[in-house]
Amino acid sequence: MSGAPAPDRWDAEISIDLGAVDAFPDPGEPPPPTPRRPWLGLPPGRENVLLAYAAIVITLVAAAVALVKVSPLSRPLAEKTVAAYLEAVHDGDVDAAMSYTNLDEPVGDFMVPEALDDSWRIVKVAQVEYSENRVAGAAVALVYAEIEAEDGTRAGYRYRVGLENGRAEIENALMTADAYAAFDHLAINGVTVPVDRETGFVEVMLLPGVYRFYPDLPSTLEPDTEPRILALGTQFTMFGEEYADPWLPVPWMHATEEGQAAVEAALRAHFDGCAAEPSLELCPFTLPADPDRDVALAPGGAWEITAYPQVQVQWWWYEEGEGFTVVATVPGEARAQVVIVEGGQARLATVSCPIWTDGLTADLDFEGGVTIGEGPDGVDEQCRSLVEVG
Repeated sequence: MSGAPAPDRWDAEISIDLGAVDAFPDPGEPPPPTPRRPWLGLPPGRENVLLAYAAIVITLVAAAVALVKVSPLSRPLAEKTVAAYLEAVHDGDVDAAMSYTNLDEPVGDFMVPEALDDSWRIVKVAQVEYSENRVAGAAVALVYAEIEAEDGTRAGYRYRVGLENGRAEIENALMTADAYAAFDHLAINGVTVPVDRETGFVEVMLLPGVYRFYPDLPSTLEPDTEPRILALGTQFTMFGEEYADPWLPVPWMHATEEGQAAVEAALRAHFDGCAAEPSLELCPFTLPADPDRDVALAPGGAWEITAYPQVQVQWWWYEEGEGFTVVATVPGEARAQVVIVEGGQARLATVSCPIWTDGLTADLDFEGGVTIGEGPDGVDEQCRSLVEVG
């Protein structure tokens, strides 16, 4: 059944035949798919191989770029300069190290290979800041460096590096520090420098590394703090500490048990000499004047030490050139037979005089010896109290 033609010839004709179901032939099996065209002319199935090769190439390129970035050969000039400076110091080449700084020559007695100790390592050197003046053709870079001692103590410092005309100089590599020494000399890593007697200190400049104060102390002395430091730039870090100090931490000294015993022995010898000859200097056995009577040693009489004072060496009362203050914790005693004249009558008596150590000092030398001397406040050379005991 079909519809009538449209009256207007310009209208589209529509034809519908619902009874023509069987009019179309059986399409049969669909044709096989057209094979895909191989990419770049490769045989089918080889595309994955090429992709894998491409991935490998990309990985290798990325690794090469990363290697270039971390390679010492690609370091900025400022960074290379600081690294070379530290390596020269570690190798003990002072002149080479100084060539990377803005200083013409080493300053001070400790800027010598003999004062260097290589028991440290370079942990890190990295440029952390950079600025340039294109008009002047110059630039400044900050390079952070970190070193470590054998015990794990670390020190970090930012070096300022000036760059101009392709040349780099470390501008803040070193500076002098005032060291107040406990003795008339300062000894660091085996190098000894005398202390200025007028100022009481010595100016010190130290290259990066490990330094030990007074390494050759006698067995009678020991430092009151850790005697080793890690120096880097203008900072000094004591071993075992986590902070740095711009002041050079020269340790003070204590008397060891052996030193304490040596001081006690020297004092016994001193007071024995005083007992035999009371008029000697620093002897406390001069009889005091008494307005009511006259007292004098009996003919042939002498002082006898019945007890020596118990003393303590005070390290915090130390005077360079004089030694440690000696404080009596328990006074000693000396006795003597005297003649007492009172009211025109003379009689024999035994008197007791306490032994104090006020004003005495003990200077412990580097040979293990002890010298008893006089402190800044002087010594009372007469018996402070006289008591008749028999």
